[in-house]
Amino acid sequence: MKYSPMHLLRCTRGFTILELLIAAFITGIITTASMQFYASLHNQSSIQAELSEAQSICRASLHDIKRNLRQAGYKLSGHPAYKIQGDSLSIYLSQTQPVDTILYFLSEISESEYNQLPNFPSAKKVYRLMKQTNANPANIYSDYITRLVWVATAPNQITLAIEATASQFDESYRLNNGYRSFSSSDVVTIRNVI
Repeated sequence: MKYSPMHLLRCTRGFTILELLIAAFITGIITTASMQFYASLHNQSSIQAELSEAQSICRASLHDIKRNLRQAGYKLSGHPAYKIQGDSLSIYLSQTQPVDTILYFLSEISESEYNQLPNFPSAKKVYRLMKQTNANPANIYSDYITRLVWVATAPNQITLAIEATASQFDESYRLNNGYRSFSSSDVVTIRNVI
């Protein structure tokens, strides 16, 4: 079978410019959608990590405060076991000295740190939970605390409540200007106070 020159021109195999442009356009749409999907998943993953961090902060802080409160008044006579004064809690016991003091208090974050929290509600404050033992320097115990309450409900019982916020803005969260938070509370019975 013989092919004519006109048949050879019509039978060339390959893609036209229009076909290549359409393929590039479709590939671009799929790539853009994939990148947006990835960015959304990455953002949600970061937000979940931040919320998990806030939960861990609340639980660890409550655990440490409860552990020390349960020992308040240990080997002390004639000295108060604890003192609540505003947002600070002093716990007294005797372990290494005649009277050891563990002090928990809040310290507000700096203005430059507030600037790193876009859209954070202006009426809400962010603190660090500080812990000081005896005359040692105070150490940062927890970050991004928005509320800490301790109330003596009985001479040997204190109710604790703590709230921590995520440091990352979540545009899909409509409450609290887009900042998710976690709170936890517990009641502690002091063993050495009757």
